[in-house]
Amino acid sequence: MTMRNWALLSFTGLGLLAALGCEQSIAEGATPPAPMGPITTQQRVQTVAVRDAPLDSMETVAGLARAFHKATVKAETQARVLSRRVERGQRVTAGDVLIQLDASRLQLALRQAEANLAARNSDLAHAQRENRRGERLSAQKAISAQQTDDLRHQLDRARDARELAEVARDTAQRNLEDARIVAPFTGQIDDLYVDVGDYVAPGTPVAMLVDFSRIRVFAGVTGAAAARIEAGETAQVRLAALGGAEVPARLSSVSSVANERDGTYEIELWVDAPPPGVRDGMVASVQLESSTGRAVPLAPRAGLLRRAGKPEIFVVEREGDTEVARLRRLRTGRSNGEWIEVLEGLREGDRVVVNGQFALRDGTAVTRDDAAVAN
Repeated sequence: MTMRNWALLSFTGLGLLAALGCEQSIAEGATPPAPMGPITTQQRVQTVAVRDAPLDSMETVAGLARAFHKATVKAETQARVLSRRVERGQRVTAGDVLIQLDASRLQLALRQAEANLAARNSDLAHAQRENRRGERLSAQKAISAQQTDDLRHQLDRARDARELAEVARDTAQRNLEDARIVAPFTGQIDDLYVDVGDYVAPGTPVAMLVDFSRIRVFAGVTGAAAARIEAGETAQVRLAALGGAEVPARLSSVSSVANERDGTYEIELWVDAPPPGVRDGMVASVQLESSTGRAVPLAPRAGLLRRAGKPEIFVVEREGDTEVARLRRLRTGRSNGEWIEVLEGLREGDRVVVNGQFALRDGTAVTRDDAAVAN
């Protein structure tokens, strides 16, 4: 007999002895172990109740920050630059002098206009006296009707000449005032385009003035979003270049005409307290609050599952004395990141699983523990 056969025989013998031992124990009155039944366990889960409410959502769009006021200040008269009163980056108040032009020629022009006006006033006074005398002589039949008409015509011409002289005087006065180029609003000098000695004419750019005490943010939204939002609503603006901190904004206007390039509708927002360091043209992220105003079942997005591309969720239902998890297929709508609209599949009051759902199968017995979940 080989060693392999001997080992097999020994193992078999030991097994028979063990079996005989068991039979002997039972025969001697020992209590046999109870047969094991099916093991049932309950999975602990957390749930949240579905509620009916309008969904307040945040829609994010990209935009550009602009200075609230931005102006290229230009000369309004012709003269040589006599002095430059400001420098780049300087803060100025509305009415502060930015550029002083040489006003000597403008002063001479004003004196000439005033002298011409004085002469025209004298001519008018003479024409008025002649016209009154002509009327007396005409009443006495001492002069002809033609002579009377000529006197009236001279009076009208004297009045017109005096009016033209007044316009010339006012123009000269305005040109003299324009020799002081002033800030149209309070802000900061961003750039200067002229220096002492330069000759400027009406329309010549002299300075760039910007106001960042407030900013405007321009962005484009879809037609659906434009239909939901209205001027006066609040929003949040982030500027990534300045750390991304949120600042409140107010929607100023929503365009009614789509942009020809991309079909979006331009919106303008006003930020009353922009972050320090903001610059014109910075990229902004705009979060718009919107609501349909229509109450629909809202489910927590944390409980949502996707299988084969379809949204599903576990709902806890009572069946007899046991609560079980049942899988439901949903048709969903918009989401605000925390809640999602449920168009089909749920109703108010349903308890949906938000923690422990990945260990569930349809029909799994569960124990709810909702103390740590806020609705």
